[in-house]
Formats: sequence, C-alpha cells, structure tokens
Amino acid sequence: MFNKLIEVGELKYPNPLAEIKPFKLQQTELSFLMEDEIITLLNELKRSTNPHILIVSKICLATGCRISEACNLKGSQVIKSGDSYRITFINTKGKKNRTVPISEKLFNEIPKKSGPLFADCRKAFERAVNKTDINLLKGQCSCVLRHTFASHFMMNGGNILVLQEILGHAKIEQTMVYLHFSPSHLEDAIKFGPHIN
Repeated sequence: MFNKLIEVGELKYPNPLAEIKPFKLQQTELSFLMEDEIITLLNELKRSTNPHILIVSKICLATGCRISEACNLKGSQVIKSGDSYRITFINTKGKKNRTVPISEKLFNEIPKKSGPLFADCRKAFERAVNKTDINLLKGQCSCVLRHTFASHFMMNGGNILVLQEILGHAKIEQTMVYLHFSPSHLEDAIKFGPHIN
C-alpha cells in the first residue's frame, strides 16, 4: 500500500515497511473432482430445473474458466473459424482476455444467439453439488470445476506453461499449485538432469 501511495505521489517519505519480509502463508488444499465424481455431478445437473447450469458446467470443465466467466458469456465470444472452435473470455478476474479452444461437440451444445447466453447459475450449481455425495473443502464449490480442469490437465501430461495461459494467471507461481498432479514432473529430474553414470 505504501509503495502505491509513493507511486501516485501521495506519500513523500520512504516506505516504512520496506525492510519487512512478507509473511509466507500456508498453501491451501484445492478440491477437484475425479472422473466418477464428474459423472455423478453431470447427472445431477441434468436433473436441475435451471436451464443453463449443465452447459455452463461443461464449459468450465472444458476450458478451466470460472463459473462466473461462463455465466457472463455472450454469443460473440463463442467462435467458429474453419474447423476450429473457441471461446474468448473477457472482463476476467485477472484482467486478461484469453481464448481457449473447445470441441465441436461442445460448440454445438452452446446456444447460438447474440447477447448474453446464460443467466447466473452459481446458486443452482451449489444446490446440485449439495444433492450429491461429493465432499468439497469449505468455500471451494464455485471454483471446483476450474480446479478439476487444471488438475486433470496436469494428470494427463499437460504443459504447465500452457495451463498458465489457459487459466490466465499472471504469474507462474499461481499455476504451480497444480504441478504436483503431473505424473512425470519428478521423473524429469532423471531425464533432464546431468547424466553421470
């Protein structure tokens, strides 16, 4: 805060906290769904009276977007170009627009209209999760689909730098929380380290 005040010219003396090292906070555990839980959840979402929650959840699982980003999609953000399909997320939490490819099957499930595609369905999502036997860590219901995408991306051998781009993280450290899901990241120490035998 002091640095910002100095930067905008509101503070005329040095930052009194400049020499204090920031606290290191314990990394929180992330909830994500296994394959059987994804199927259970999608089946419950099919029974929801909310007409948007199933497709919004599929978009989140396929792109790693936040549920709010999927709920706020407009028709102009869902794009077909030749044989490729993609969604561009704008006005994101990270203030970075990002474009993520999607399958033709998902593209065909998304409504084709201009303007907003969906109403906010976060509460409907929480109700659906609560009707299942899926246990999530407190406060992680709304981001579980994003964590599920990122975790499975790494478990299936995805590149951490590509994941950073997909998720729109400004710093790689934000994305590194998913690195331990990579099946080969420790084996790479043998593969890429010096060969001394």
